[in-house]
Amino acid sequence: MQRLLAWAVLTGVFLLAGEGLNLFRTAIERWLAYGRVVDALWMIVGLLLAALGTAFLGGFVYYRDKKRGKLTREGWRGRPVQRNRAPRSRQVDDTRQTPWRQAADASSREAPR
Repeated sequence: MQRLLAWAVLTGVFLLAGEGLNLFRTAIERWLAYGRVVDALWMIVGLLLAALGTAFLGGFVYYRDKKRGKLTREGWRGRPVQRNRAPRSRQVDDTRQTPWRQAADASSREAPR
């Protein structure tokens, strides 16, 4: 019974958002044809109805996915977000041994006299 009620609410909100878009479209046509201020107000009402319906549906899907653990933290274009990372700096490869570095390492390894 709960699922049926949830589906009824979602279907009602979906139809309300669609009706808001239809109201917006017809109000634009009437405003362009007759230029009445009332039609501009109906445009705003239709746009608000569509936006609120879409926001409700989006919030429902977000909450459902969050509850089921299907959300991952991703950045732009699905790339994983990396947190607490130091800024990139140019790193020098110290593992290569050049002739002068070999000589410096050898002299530092000698015991002091």
